[in-house]
Amino acid sequence: MIRPRSKSPEDPRRYGLGFWLHESTDLVWLEGYDAGVSFRSVHEPRSGLTHTVIGATDVGAWPLSRLLNAGLGLA
Repeated sequence: MIRPRSKSPEDPRRYGLGFWLHESTDLVWLEGYDAGVSFRSVHEPRSGLTHTVIGATDVGAWPLSRLLNAGLGLA
């Protein structure tokens, strides 16, 4: 599930089976959204750190998730 299965020349991210994979680290994340809801769950296997953010808008989870990534030293 976390082995790269596809790669797009215009997108540095890789994709496994259901999970997005960072282009140069082992960071793994799952995200999604629809009208009125969004979520992002990020896992860094080496440290065992995981965070999940659920938002009550279609873009609500992204700002806090980016802030957590930066604060935790995740790429």
